[in-house]
Amino acid sequence: MTELSKYEIFLQELSSVEVQVSAQKEQYEELLNRTKELEKKLSILQRENEYLKLQLENGEKIAEQREDRIGENIFGSLNVQERENLKLKITEVITKINNHLTSS
Repeated sequence: MTELSKYEIFLQELSSVEVQVSAQKEQYEELLNRTKELEKKLSILQRENEYLKLQLENGEKIAEQREDRIGENIFGSLNVQERENLKLKITEVITKINNHLTSS
């Protein structure tokens, strides 16, 4: 009879191990699925990040081109003498501003 109870104990332990293995397998599958989802999201976010970087670079280039064009439009139409006169006037204005600020 002790042999029967040893056999029953062995079957119970085996059953317990089977339940634990089954639970571990389910957790593994859940983690595997979650990992796949996160990898997909990571891939999407990396692509989006690269796209946004390209847009930012293009935006900066466009802004630089606009600034260059504005400068060319304003000062590009002036001849050398007009530019020198403009520089002198700007220098005079800066000097007047400095004088007003220092006298206050």
